[in-house]
Amino acid sequence: MKKAIIGLVAGMLIGSAGMAAAATTQTVQAALAKFTFSVDGQKQTLKNDPLVYKGTTYLPVREVAEMTGYGLEYDNTKKSIDLKSKGGTDVSTELKAKTLLKGRTLIELLAKKYPDYATPTDNKLSLSLDGNLIIGDQKYALPYDSQYNYDVSPLIDARVLSVEDL
Repeated sequence: MKKAIIGLVAGMLIGSAGMAAAATTQTVQAALAKFTFSVDGQKQTLKNDPLVYKGTTYLPVREVAEMTGYGLEYDNTKKSIDLKSKGGTDVSTELKAKTLLKGRTLIELLAKKYPDYATPTDNKLSLSLDGNLIIGDQKYALPYDSQYNYDVSPLIDARVLSVEDL
């Protein structure tokens, strides 16, 4: 009889411990999905498939950060993720100020063509959202559309860029 009571008590303890552990763990059901993913019109391949949960798509943040030019700092003890722009530039503004030429932004193309002006700290090569382009001591006003696609014909007319550059 004692063995039966001990067995019953032990079974209840094990059962309640299992229920307590289950109560602290939350499970969700999500689906892996395949998406076409692009950054500034350039198709990208994700190494890890996105998850879809309750109609919301969750992307792997480290991969997306790298694709968009951000660095990622992860702190497990604080449970924090910090995205930082690389090179000291305001990437959010730069992403708005895009004209893709041969898969590069206008600034990237000009930085390659004029490397002496491409130092991020001296602001000798910059493009503002209102179309003002600075290259060294020269200023150019570039017409643009609502998507911040800039017309580079003034740069071709001024011989800053050639048709071959495009």
